[in-house]
Amino acid sequence: MKASDLFRRFTAALPAFCLAVLAGCSQPADPPVPAPPADSPAVSQGPVELTMWTYYPNGWDATIAGFRRHYPEIDIKVEVHPFAEYSQKYLAALADGTAPDILMVDSAHLGEFGAIEGVENLLSPPYDAGRYQAGFSPAMWDSMLSLEGGRLIALPLATAPSLTYYRADLLKAYGFPDEPEALGTFMEDPANWLAIGEELLKHGSYITQWDNELIRFYEASTPLFDRNLNFQRSSAEFERALGLAKEVNHRGLDANVDVWNEVGEKAVRSGRIAMLYLGTWGADQIQAWAPELEGKWRAARLPFGLYGFENSSSFLLPSQGRHKAEAWKFIEHSVTVASKDGMGGSIPAYLPARGNPDELERANAYLGGQRTYALFEELAGRMKERTVTPLDKKAQAIWSQAIVKGVEADQDSKALLEEVRKEIEKRLGRDKEILLEWKNKQ
Repeated sequence: MKASDLFRRFTAALPAFCLAVLAGCSQPADPPVPAPPADSPAVSQGPVELTMWTYYPNGWDATIAGFRRHYPEIDIKVEVHPFAEYSQKYLAALADGTAPDILMVDSAHLGEFGAIEGVENLLSPPYDAGRYQAGFSPAMWDSMLSLEGGRLIALPLATAPSLTYYRADLLKAYGFPDEPEALGTFMEDPANWLAIGEELLKHGSYITQWDNELIRFYEASTPLFDRNLNFQRSSAEFERALGLAKEVNHRGLDANVDVWNEVGEKAVRSGRIAMLYLGTWGADQIQAWAPELEGKWRAARLPFGLYGFENSSSFLLPSQGRHKAEAWKFIEHSVTVASKDGMGGSIPAYLPARGNPDELERANAYLGGQRTYALFEELAGRMKERTVTPLDKKAQAIWSQAIVKGVEADQDSKALLEEVRKEIEKRLGRDKEILLEWKNKQ
């Protein structure tokens, strides 16, 4: 296997304004929206144009128009940077003094900003964002804190769970539950999930792209490190995950097809791939690949009783920005006010913005009229957002490569996890020492 193939299996394209997560069918009592403090930063009386850098282009027009009804003297210029390279551009701009007024960051890269200077602590005056803490889940709030835990470096806009997308028509034809809740319950038992895979295989269809794809279900629920940079995946849960991945490999239940290329798209259209595990944007992506399959796909929760976190999107406020007061007003408005009007199917990170009746009734025609937003909120309310550290990017690459090789070599699961832990400690040990030394000085 080529080295590039090792990473492709663990790489998911994130067309990211379809983000969502946290809330559930029973909504918590909505905390009131706090009034701005008396020392809120003063907004300029003259015209101001803010520049915001983001990694996705969609959804901003309505938010900006709504904001300008409150602040007509402030306009927002949006610059979009490719997802594959945006975080490095952001870091370079913060280092050389060319950062814009606002940065939009995906949770996968938030850890890269958790131990650097150059972004505002939103807990400090004049922002005092701590007054909004009750409006977010504890896990979400914690994931926005700096490595040492003393600064709020970001305010989250949207968050998203991981889901199972499946060919309901095929499952029904082969005698399995085809309704989302019934299927979710059925797949809680790994033996039932494997049974679906065995039956699909008889008909030339597959339950997963890769033998180790299911390990992502567990990754979605467990961080790589805690705040003291202790490795968190040497557990019995991950031993079970590896055992299942090896079972998929032994039985040949994986398609060995990457959906992010032409061959994979054809596999989706032909029914060769009957299950996909994607974020809340998954239905839109499948529809783009196979519009002719409208009504045949559905969405359900993850197998094995897991409730995984896919990703979130958050605002950062660069310290060097020329219009921090105005930028903070836009961030505050987007997160706590505009999100209440609905976010095009995305799940607001701010809990009081959940439960929008119009959004909950939204039906997805491609998924047979399923009320997917209601499902997204339900799953979001049962998951925990994952904290990302400055070591995660390098550590994930080491982890992914070792897991792919270990599963295919049928390596003992406990020994494999220990080997990965040691390899990460060996290759990132000095980085860890530097970060812990910095953390202890804060």
